[in-house]
Amino acid sequence: MRLLVYISVVIVTFAANSAANPNHTAAASEVLAIHDVHVLTMEDEEIKRNYTVIVRDGRIDRMGPANDIEIPENAQMITGELYLMPGLAEMHGHIPGPDQHMDPEETLRMYLAQGITTVRGMLGQPLHLELREKADESSISSPRIITSGPGFSGQSVDSPEQGRQMVREQHDAGYDLLKFHPGLTLEEFEAITGKAHELDMEFSGHISFDVGLERSLDAGKGTIDHLDRYMEFIADAPEGREDPPVIYFGYDLTDHVVDERIREAARITREAGVWNVPTNTLLHNVLNPDLSVETMQEWPGMSFLPEEMVENWSEFVTDLREGEMYDPDRARRFLEIRDRITLALHEEGAGIMLGADAPQIFNPPGFSAHRELALYVDAGLSPFEALKTGTVNVARYLNEEGKSGKVAPGYRADLILLTENPLESIPFHDHLHTVISEGVPYSTDALLESLR
Repeated sequence: MRLLVYISVVIVTFAANSAANPNHTAAASEVLAIHDVHVLTMEDEEIKRNYTVIVRDGRIDRMGPANDIEIPENAQMITGELYLMPGLAEMHGHIPGPDQHMDPEETLRMYLAQGITTVRGMLGQPLHLELREKADESSISSPRIITSGPGFSGQSVDSPEQGRQMVREQHDAGYDLLKFHPGLTLEEFEAITGKAHELDMEFSGHISFDVGLERSLDAGKGTIDHLDRYMEFIADAPEGREDPPVIYFGYDLTDHVVDERIREAARITREAGVWNVPTNTLLHNVLNPDLSVETMQEWPGMSFLPEEMVENWSEFVTDLREGEMYDPDRARRFLEIRDRITLALHEEGAGIMLGADAPQIFNPPGFSAHRELALYVDAGLSPFEALKTGTVNVARYLNEEGKSGKVAPGYRADLILLTENPLESIPFHDHLHTVISEGVPYSTDALLESLR
């Protein structure tokens, strides 16, 4: 089977192997010509009209006005009324294990079909190291994989020494970073982060109740995910407050927020050089009273998920919203505060990266990243600034400036072709046409068809 890409106006096909049973070693070494399209380089907001981009050996070889670029003989060609931009990164995603509801390789194809060309898996296991290797070799249809190891939490760590030993084991196994969950004591946190610094290993994720925002910033965390513990920093917590279930992320403190502290929180985050992956869509899905369970069940991408998973999410959200802690008006105010935190971080220059926490609670892989982008725009970022969270900002975080995150010569050829201007079509969804992963082109429709 070959994936066929049908281009508007001019019909062309390019060679690629089956999404379900790929072997892309040969395809990655071929020359690809993306001819006479409109390019958002992400250098600035200008759309470069009628450009041609030549991809060779998985990298962008050269580019320029279509009339000035000679197309190599025998190059695969894509052309038509299309818009080209860098691929997106999902910086708080999950890859299932072999014993979970979703098939790991199908999940990776689902990310890829929605223009996710890099995924940072935030709850790793040995299988994910194998998948990372296969993705690097282009032997599976997949985004590039960055993976944490198994989580550090109050359940997995019972002493500082055990925490240090887990760091050593994950470092030796080859995981890219450590993932923190709640429940660590301050002594365990300090032991784990001390060993991580000794081994030059990043740690990211949640913040434990005993640790708090300021200690996490001082420790040099890579990313804070879900805006965890920002509410505790900006609110005057009632005396004797206990830590609520993790999904609330400080919702109970909504009526105790001191507005002036939002800017202070953003400032100290910038000074610490710590990034944030807000996953705002996750909190909207759980708490936003204007999003009914029935509405979310019909969202793009939900039809590709196992029925049992969707039923579990529906029951969870329904039960939570019927519980004593939930109040619709407070939920709206809480989500508005999260928007203000997100915007303050952005305006202060504290780095934000795209992440939706898929597949979690009505967040289909890939599809939910586009909803997250839309929520950043709702919070006050421009469409261009929102797109930077999944492209340019990720390159900065990965120390890959000059190598990824833009459309430019010498950059990794992780690209998206859309039928509409990406600055005017967030969330993308039906506008996605072709995804190119390290020079290998995939039809979005063919990738999705392989999941049915």
